[in-house]
Amino acid sequence: MSGQMVGSFNTDNTGALHDVQLDYYGQRVAAASADGMVHIWDISDGQQKPAGQLKGHEGPVWKVSWAHPKFGSVVASCGYDMKVIIWKEVQPGSWQIAHMDTSHTASVNAVEFCPWELGLRLACASSDGTVSILSYAADGQWGRTTFGANAGGSQTISWAPVQKRDGQPTATLRLVAGGCDNSASVWRCENENWSQEFPPLPAGHTDWVRDVAWRPVDGVSVIASGSWDKTVIIYSQEVDGQHWREVCRLSLPNKVESLSWCESGSILGVSCGEDHISLFKETYDGRFEEIGKVNEPGYVEVPSSITAAVAAQQGQKSVAEISSDNQEQQQMQQNVLDSFGMM
Repeated sequence: MSGQMVGSFNTDNTGALHDVQLDYYGQRVAAASADGMVHIWDISDGQQKPAGQLKGHEGPVWKVSWAHPKFGSVVASCGYDMKVIIWKEVQPGSWQIAHMDTSHTASVNAVEFCPWELGLRLACASSDGTVSILSYAADGQWGRTTFGANAGGSQTISWAPVQKRDGQPTATLRLVAGGCDNSASVWRCENENWSQEFPPLPAGHTDWVRDVAWRPVDGVSVIASGSWDKTVIIYSQEVDGQHWREVCRLSLPNKVESLSWCESGSILGVSCGEDHISLFKETYDGRFEEIGKVNEPGYVEVPSSITAAVAAQQGQKSVAEISSDNQEQQQMQQNVLDSFGMM
């Protein structure tokens, strides 16, 4: 199966884009630009309409993150100027700075809001080696906690999904951080105090960890870490508190830059080099196999044991069942592409 690109963004009026993120509903796009601005576009009707140019940084913007719509239209950005800025839309197309943090002493490389069930909290990873957590309190003030995560600099963070017990969400805060010490580590918050979890993630990379991604599903904890050593390692923890184990190691053709799970957690997208994205799907025995590649022309399926099994199964299905399966797979693939801003 192959596909074609179905849309694109006109970036004539922006600098190079370092990050592009869709909002919760997939109707707005925030882009981190080398021109020092955050560009917002409305794409709800299939067209690209400017919805804001957020000016507050004094250098390239590296990453952006949308908060859950429960908190309104809120976007966070970070950049080379060591700033973290939280923006709020007060009227359609009119944005204001809700909070600015200038406490980091080096470039801030990543920001990410936590799951909405845990409140309005933003994790920030910096080249000064620390991760800071900005938390919005009931009195309207922003609090800040910080911990040292990666010697030589932190590059990336990813929140754990909310775990449920007896159908109710727990209040446990966990995240994974990766950086220039060639490692990824898991951190836990208790009574607003952050500490590294033990047993730790096994060491495995030989170069910078450029991105980490916690699989967004309840149950078994699964973390992917991608490195400039051209590998992605998948870790699994069956029960909270047990040892993490390395499930598999994926080899890529170039330095890994970005990772993203689809919403169901069954497909992992890996971006490496300048224009290469690979899609990996979990097999019945817990391994991950490449099922497709994405570049500018579109999506191309890669033969694997998974696609072979699907083909064999489809040979015994009705036309209606095959059509339904294809639609589901296409939707999962589109979710991954959307997370990379390729629409």
